[in-house]
Amino acid sequence: MATGKAESPMRSMLAESEGNTYHAFDSLPEAQRDPEGVVILEGDEGGQIYVVVRAMDVACSEEILRQLLVDIDNHEWPGNYPDMARLCFEKHPVGAGIAGGMGGGLVSAKLWVHPRLEPFASAIAEVIYGQRERLDV
Repeated sequence: MATGKAESPMRSMLAESEGNTYHAFDSLPEAQRDPEGVVILEGDEGGQIYVVVRAMDVACSEEILRQLLVDIDNHEWPGNYPDMARLCFEKHPVGAGIAGGMGGGLVSAKLWVHPRLEPFASAIAEVIYGQRERLDV
């Protein structure tokens, strides 16, 4: 899994090419301090946005979020390189679209889960809201 600043190279380049500002945070706590901080779980180097949730709503640790990303990515892209999945902390207002493949994602007032992951949406929510530690897929 990619390390370093929790940003999406694809969304960063896209914002730059459109003359927009791209803002990424270094950590979950930093994103949680901003009212527009969001957590994005993505796979296939942005080819699929798995989950988008406001950072202030996340009750689990960053370590548990990383494990959730691994679990989802192993289900969606088995055999893919682990560094193609990213846990991103970015600044976006509610209602903003999150650029990415397979339709991208959406910042909403509640947890957004990609339609392909709908069978696991409740379990994903339980992990994010601190009610369980792992996703069993």
